[in-house]
Amino acid sequence: MRKKNSIIYTCIVSLCLAAVFVLPHKHLPKIDAGAGDGSVQAYYINLDKAEERREALLPLLEELGIPFERIPAIYGKDIPKDEKDKLVNRTIFKILMQKDVLDGEIGCYLSHLKTWTEFLKTKHSYALIFEDDVVFNPEQLHKLVNLLLKNSDNWDCVNLDTHRPGNGRVIAQISGKYRLKAPSRRVWNASCYIINRRAARSLIKHALPIRMPLDHVLYRSWELSYKFRTVEPKIVKQRGDSTYIQHNRKKEIWYLYIPSHLFRITSQIMTIIMAYVRR
Repeated sequence: MRKKNSIIYTCIVSLCLAAVFVLPHKHLPKIDAGAGDGSVQAYYINLDKAEERREALLPLLEELGIPFERIPAIYGKDIPKDEKDKLVNRTIFKILMQKDVLDGEIGCYLSHLKTWTEFLKTKHSYALIFEDDVVFNPEQLHKLVNLLLKNSDNWDCVNLDTHRPGNGRVIAQISGKYRLKAPSRRVWNASCYIINRRAARSLIKHALPIRMPLDHVLYRSWELSYKFRTVEPKIVKQRGDSTYIQHNRKKEIWYLYIPSHLFRITSQIMTIIMAYVRR
């Protein structure tokens, strides 16, 4: 009887989560962050202790030819526990992600939030944001950024290092090689993306409390009320060396996975709707 009640309770929680976190927000206010001066500023997020990553990335950024600035990353383990408890909804995070939030995930998320905030303090129109473990061809990326600026009406946020590419609706053929796409399935990774001021304002508005990892947040355009896009073929990649974020997933009783599976299914449905129904 107790097990049956637990399953019923889990199903009810699942439906509530779908309503709160997945269904589109119809009454989101229009976001006016100012047009900016038309320029692009690059930012790279880097822990003070990650000197090797910094030394590997700097030559690429210098060759890229776009003004850049270092954002000192926030180290999750250095944040006091009582402060982290205010920043993170640990219960919702565990329900949605099937695991406890990690200090590294908190630090990563807050580092990106810090970058968006610094960007909006400037008059730049666009922010090209890198994590410090990426590699790319500077000449090709510079050309791609210029092509994206010429198609700026078609996007607010473009992920340049998307896992699971090759899906979705083509929004624009921005060159003979590159296609701007609205993804039709959930995508991962936030190691490199470009945003405009409107996207930055929306991300900041919906950032806290932390309920899921950063890369899960970026593609949820129905919640953020912005145009999320990917580029094919992928032009930026992570180096694949050691990460400061470790995994801690544990096996749970099967019915405890129901909320997470429902969350993923409904998120997938909304992603398809945003790709093929919304314009």
